[in-house]
Amino acid sequence: MSSPQTTASELAAVADAIRDHQRFVLTTHENPDGDALGSLLATKLAFDQLGKDTVMTLHGEAPLPGEYAFMPLAELRRRWPDDVSERVLVALDCANESRIGDPEVLGRVPASIDIDHHHDNSRFGRLNLIVPDASSTGEVLRDLFRELGVELTPDIAEALYIALVTDTGRFQYTNTTPKALRLAAELVEAGADVHRIFQGVYESVEFAKLKLLAFALERA
Repeated sequence: MSSPQTTASELAAVADAIRDHQRFVLTTHENPDGDALGSLLATKLAFDQLGKDTVMTLHGEAPLPGEYAFMPLAELRRRWPDDVSERVLVALDCANESRIGDPEVLGRVPASIDIDHHHDNSRFGRLNLIVPDASSTGEVLRDLFRELGVELTPDIAEALYIALVTDTGRFQYTNTTPKALRLAAELVEAGADVHRIFQGVYESVEFAKLKLLAFALERA
């Protein structure tokens, strides 16, 4: 597990790299969950605020989970941009390079940054910001955004809240730390619409998923 000193130095190094570069491609893991998509969107919004040229890409053809259809992800591309070799890649919530839909992209980009919270992360980035005791990648990003001077707008707060609430199982999993709960309060104060997120993520379960759950429960 990273020491506080290691985490602080990694945070500073990643923040410096973001300041020093202008063009980025953001990605996350295949079959994305709330932490993956929330982190992806929050980073795009934060980099936009910093005036960066940023593209969101989730390589592959599989549809996004229906419960996240309410998220503003219209700009999300499903293939790498033509100029990917000129962009720094930021991988969010990816424990290892195989989770990226096309890990060969790592050999095409000028630099890569890996931001994650999984304890078994392979540290595949040229720069890595891995915080194993964080509840979610969204929590790691909040600290990074603070380091970068990003204003916590309602849209960024909402994306981070989606990351946080889903990866903590609505604050019921063992990764629900005091820091995670303080972050939740900060995000709500910043304008995250808790009720809208609950409706979108937890009250819009697709019928096919309900049928699968009923099938499993019937045989439990």
